[in-house]
Amino acid sequence: MQTRLCDAAGAAADGVPDFLECAAYDLADPALPAQLVDGVVDDCLTGGVGRLWERGWQPLDVAEFASRRLSAPARQLVLDVTAHQAARYSRATLDPRWRSQLEELGTSPHWATDGAHLTRWASRRRLDRVETIGLALAALTFLYAAPRLAQVLPPPGRSGAAGRVGAAGAGERLRRDEAGEKVLHRIRALLAKAESTEFPEEAEALSSKAQALMTKFSLDQAMLAANSAKSSAGACRAAGAHASVRRVWLRAPYLNAKALLASVVAKANRAQAVSDTHTGHVTIVGAEADLSLVELLVTSLLLQADRAMLAASPSAGAGGHSRTRSWRQSFLVSYATRIGQRLTEASEASMAEYDAGHPGTSARLLPALTAREHAVQKLVAELFPRIRKSAVSTSNPAGWEAGKRAADLADLGARRGVGRAAS
Repeated sequence: MQTRLCDAAGAAADGVPDFLECAAYDLADPALPAQLVDGVVDDCLTGGVGRLWERGWQPLDVAEFASRRLSAPARQLVLDVTAHQAARYSRATLDPRWRSQLEELGTSPHWATDGAHLTRWASRRRLDRVETIGLALAALTFLYAAPRLAQVLPPPGRSGAAGRVGAAGAGERLRRDEAGEKVLHRIRALLAKAESTEFPEEAEALSSKAQALMTKFSLDQAMLAANSAKSSAGACRAAGAHASVRRVWLRAPYLNAKALLASVVAKANRAQAVSDTHTGHVTIVGAEADLSLVELLVTSLLLQADRAMLAASPSAGAGGHSRTRSWRQSFLVSYATRIGQRLTEASEASMAEYDAGHPGTSARLLPALTAREHAVQKLVAELFPRIRKSAVSTSNPAGWEAGKRAADLADLGARRGVGRAAS
């Protein structure tokens, strides 16, 4: 029965639902003991989650993708099975970033370790048997339909510093944790003021300072790496070995335009973004010191773009043109383009100020920053060997102008925590 059910889920994921419907009928047979059915479903779901880990998925990825494809109860079922499956591994074999993601999701291994797993889970939620079987099959199909992602963290059971993508040394992690949290706190405080002020000029000054802080922090980290080496060659090795990866999930529609916004934010902060609009996410590759700040800013600006787009919409009495797809697409592309210009200007000004305040640092920073750039390019090539560039078109001048005006007033940072889905 287990093999048949898993094969049926695979067929349904490939667009052939008949086998799954037959399996559902069999599972709902009152003559079958509930414990037997639950055991079969448990094995298939747990195996499906394990299959995702081998295909590059992480807990937050599963949560975000499930929120777009499943009902709330089916999504919770997937997350509970995820927590139970991860609990099978010792802490030593789970990457710390895995543990952090599981904690952020607030999951716990509710999936019972013995007995009628599915029945107990359904009883806590007051679901009848037919509903429960339907949710389990929907969850199983989801697990089998999920596409392969770039493997950026070792799967459970294979954690370890050796060979870890984006692994940082202990010294760098310590500097990042202590200094990075302080910078994040200062940026959130600045932008809380920027978002609460009624004066655009004040908001502009505060948000631009947030970008300047991001740039200064990144340069400080590069300088620490350079100073830790005794030669320029050593500086390159120290600064260039730690390119890391984050994924930011987007919400439809206008995924291409939103991915463009993520790309310009990443570029202004010495990172690179690779989008996959089929699944709806952007992979950001950069120095570990930059990634949390970039992710924070991307998430914030995507939310601001949606809000600004709605606020800029003319009334239906004026023709309602803003509600057309071309207007909104043009708005978001223009917004992203102008945001990229503003961020680049703020970053360059901050770098010039840093250089003026630290005479003689340019010679030491250049090899460190160059090494970072090479590390990012190398990791992008490894993770995405078939990457290709794509253009985002616009056709509505009114939407373009509205997007540019909104970008000029945007806060270049946010109070929102990282790791959640963007708009």
